[in-house]
Amino acid sequence: MNNKIKLYKQEIDNIYSSGKHLKSSYVKLIFLKNDLNINRIVFSIKKQSANAVQRNKIKRRIKSIICRNQTINGFDMVIGVFPEIKLASFEDLEKDLKKIIAKLVIM
Repeated sequence: MNNKIKLYKQEIDNIYSSGKHLKSSYVKLIFLKNDLNINRIVFSIKKQSANAVQRNKIKRRIKSIICRNQTINGFDMVIGVFPEIKLASFEDLEKDLKKIIAKLVIM
């Protein structure tokens, strides 16, 4: 695995401390511009909000939406989810994330 792709604890702490925050009905996005031409993503999903199968499904859905939307590149992101995301359909989640990504592109 290429070490430039992995986010280390110190980098994640830096994203939390100096990154910008965007919030929607299903996710909270904390992001910081990086020097790479790729996005590095960390998920923050509490164990109390979903079991392992549901957490992995949420991660797959979000990764899929971000990969399909190629308008953003070069960001380190921490994506936190709210418990309501379990009830959201893929289309609702996609609309919600596209709104956040549009705001991210403007910033």
